[in-house]
Amino acid sequence: MIKNFIKTAWRSIFSNKFYSAINILGLTAGMVVGIFLLLWIQDELSFDRFHKNQHSIYKIGIEGGTGISKRIFGSIIAPLGSFAKKEIPEVQDAVRIFKIGDAALKYKEKRFNEKNFAFVDPSYFTVFDFPLLQGNSKQPFPDNNSIVLTQRTARR
Repeated sequence: MIKNFIKTAWRSIFSNKFYSAINILGLTAGMVVGIFLLLWIQDELSFDRFHKNQHSIYKIGIEGGTGISKRIFGSIIAPLGSFAKKEIPEVQDAVRIFKIGDAALKYKEKRFNEKNFAFVDPSYFTVFDFPLLQGNSKQPFPDNNSIVLTQRTARR
């Protein structure tokens, strides 16, 4: 029975080559778009799932421009975080992150470059669940010259 269906389908494909090619291309394009959509959704839903307060963490952005030139920026002015914390009762904490990219660091006589360097508020380690191997997460920066390093950077 199945053999008969396959034979009939095969004959139909070869007798209507143009329409069969359009159907196969459409099916392939639809499947590729569907797979890409599923991968995109999976990627979007995978961010920051390891934080215990993941449902209470939000990123604020600004919308600027009008019409076609309308854009959404993923950063805001620095004072807005502390202002929101004071003025909006629902905001429990705010963290400012200022990424500068590459930075030249010096410890004693050792100099090295670090990629993805950023300045953050001390509350960064109370909002996000990044474990510290040494130090106190409640007060990670005891003075103005303090930094937090990854384990890999510390070994260098």
